[in-house]
Amino acid sequence: MTDKSRLGIHEGQIGPICDFCGSRLTFGQSIPIDSDFACFDCYQEVTSASSSTEGKVVTGLPMK
Repeated sequence: MTDKSRLGIHEGQIGPICDFCGSRLTFGQSIPIDSDFACFDCYQEVTSASSSTEGKVVTGLPMK
């Protein structure tokens, strides 16, 4: 169970506060690291993780 002092409201939803930078998150945006919660940017910084895929342009696929 999450300690209520570590929770906040973000985008109308209750969720954790990043333990590294202090930004408010929803539970869907948060990434747990041991007993801490992290935003995506802090997760990448703390764990040295990076995306396993690269974006690419697909011709003939209209995106609106």
